[in-house]
Amino acid sequence: MKTLKIFLITLFMCADVLASEGAPAVSNEGIFGGSFAEAIWTVLAFVLLLFVLGKFAWKPMLKALKDREEHIRGQIESAEHSRREAQKIREDIEQRRPQILREATDRALKHEQEMTEAAHRKVSDIRHQATQDIEHARAAAEDQLWEQAGDIMLLLGKKVLGRTITDQDNKQLINDAIDELKK
Repeated sequence: MKTLKIFLITLFMCADVLASEGAPAVSNEGIFGGSFAEAIWTVLAFVLLLFVLGKFAWKPMLKALKDREEHIRGQIESAEHSRREAQKIREDIEQRRPQILREATDRALKHEQEMTEAAHRKVSDIRHQATQDIEHARAAAEDQLWEQAGDIMLLLGKKVLGRTITDQDNKQLINDAIDELKK
């Protein structure tokens, strides 16, 4: 690379020296006026310039443009691929939408049924507990009623017999009376 630069600089200096040796000073004949040597050196300089630009400027620029074109083409293909994938996913979701809705509805109905069953079980448990509480209260009231009936009979016996019955006699009479009434 350094050698080429040195060669080009030397070539242009030599061309300038050769062009100025045999020719008179600048003439006003126009663009194409001048000696044949100047024309040859101009053509050679132009060809050399084209060669240097082709070697060091055009090829890298064309390569960079081609690389950019490939990069853009790759991005376009990637975007197209992504668009096709998104379209596929959208179509899949559209196809599965009724199934998803059906599954969600089924889950909601199942949850509702479970909640209803739980409420029925709770109501049943409350009813069963209330029935047991009523039965216990009835049994307690019945026992209390029998005790009061015994007390009334004791009072009545005291009034009729005219004597007081001992606690043990009282309990025995009450128990006998209760057993008779229960039969």
